[in-house]
Amino acid sequence: MVDYTAMGRRMKARRRAKKLSQEEMAHAVQISISFYGNIERGTRIPSVDTLVSIANVLEVGTDYLLADSIKAASNRHSKEDTRVLCQFLREKIAELDYGDESN
Repeated sequence: MVDYTAMGRRMKARRRAKKLSQEEMAHAVQISISFYGNIERGTRIPSVDTLVSIANVLEVGTDYLLADSIKAASNRHSKEDTRVLCQFLREKIAELDYGDESN
């Protein structure tokens, strides 16, 4: 299970380190300011596309944002289960359409 509160804390810490406001983040990710704030508080769940966009703006991998959830999975499942889960997530992230990046 994803720990959305921990994910939001990581996002907030990274955003502050980059000296970005919630408004600037929301604009960069093309979501509302209130939705972005709720994501940081762990009260709303971003889509995979939104999570990837946030990670890109923060210049981190989604694994960094989900680190607490992956560790939690490691505690409940075998190392092989965790390896399979991580591989699945990598494949799904690789399948995302980033659009035309030449613009």
